[in-house]
Amino acid sequence: MAEFLRRGAHQLAAWWLRPAAPQAVPVGIHVLLWALLLGANLLRLSIKWLAEGADTWSWPLMLADLAATVATYALLFYFTWLVLVPRHLNRQKPVRFLLVVLLTVIVTAMVRFTTNIGLGLMPSMWPAHVEGPPPPTGSVTDSFLAGLRAGYRQGYKSASRAQESMGADKTTGKNIVPATLLIMLLGIYLRLGNDHQHEKRRRRQAERERQELEKQHLAAELSLLKAQINPHFLFNTLNNIYSLATAHDVEAPAATAVLQLADLMRYLLYESATDTVPLRKEIEHLRNFLSLHLLRLPGAGPERLRFEVAPELAEANLPVAPMLLLPLVENAFKHGDLTARPHAVELELTQNGAELVFSVQNRRRAPRPGPPQPGGVGLSNLRRRLHLLYPSRYGLHIEETADYYRATLTLVLTPAGAAPLPLPAAQLAAV
Repeated sequence: MAEFLRRGAHQLAAWWLRPAAPQAVPVGIHVLLWALLLGANLLRLSIKWLAEGADTWSWPLMLADLAATVATYALLFYFTWLVLVPRHLNRQKPVRFLLVVLLTVIVTAMVRFTTNIGLGLMPSMWPAHVEGPPPPTGSVTDSFLAGLRAGYRQGYKSASRAQESMGADKTTGKNIVPATLLIMLLGIYLRLGNDHQHEKRRRRQAERERQELEKQHLAAELSLLKAQINPHFLFNTLNNIYSLATAHDVEAPAATAVLQLADLMRYLLYESATDTVPLRKEIEHLRNFLSLHLLRLPGAGPERLRFEVAPELAEANLPVAPMLLLPLVENAFKHGDLTARPHAVELELTQNGAELVFSVQNRRRAPRPGPPQPGGVGLSNLRRRLHLLYPSRYGLHIEETADYYRATLTLVLTPAGAAPLPLPAAQLAAV
């Protein structure tokens, strides 16, 4: 039976007391709450002091009454802010909310009645004349306790006389329930107002990011339109060059390079215009890009570049933003030592659960004499695109030593229609 009661109490506490949306109370709300509670109660006690006279009240009693009242209503306000509104204020379940409000009012009223009776500010249900020993003398603590006892006796007598003068059909403490409801309404109003402002700020931020992304897309499109050659003229020219290159040898390296260049241009102009492309097309685009750069590398053999793709990703149709992997590869060719052996550039594309991991490593090139060359724009643009396209779902880790440079990009990719998963905080910290 005891275990059953303990388990039931634990479940009730988990249902009633656990906050559903933990959110720190703003500093301004703290200041407003304590200013209202202290100001209102100090005003109430001052009026009571002046109305009943200093001979029926003592300052220790007033401090005890002030502390008990302010502490009770402050706890009620914070309970309303942190638990009642976020967990129980649900349009779908108004009855549950009203029951929780009623239970909260009853508990708060019981606490207030108990503290008032304990301090002698209200007559007990079983009245008895309270007499105490004469005020002791000695330490400051003894004087404070003596004053509290005297205030208890005088407050009890004052409450008893007030009850007698008001008649048997009226009782003291009639303002406790209205004050409790007022504090709860204040907490509900301020929490809803704070949530409304928070939601407005979140929507404005999301709208600003959306507009910025649209501006970047528009700027990129305009830049492409300004810089690109007429596509039909370009592809016709490439076809003519391919025909000349294959006049004597169909397998000529120049002819193969022209075909790969045509595939690159076709991907840039047409297939990458969408928001996402299948991962297999992005992999194919990288292979064409690497094949063209093999012409730049001294020596012979495809082993100069190592590009390993996990078997399950080679033909994968996972959606990925176009041209997202290429900047890391371009950066390796631009700043790496292409004469390094056995591999000038090493690329690896793997999958770890829902995460796509792409790493690029290259040997560092000796610094060239002269002023430093401008750069870093590609990585800056990549970080910005990742922030806009994959918020909280990417990690970009740069590892740089005296001998090599390694960049690792981690993306959380989900199938079409599935809800995106956030990236672990440990990897986000590396961005």
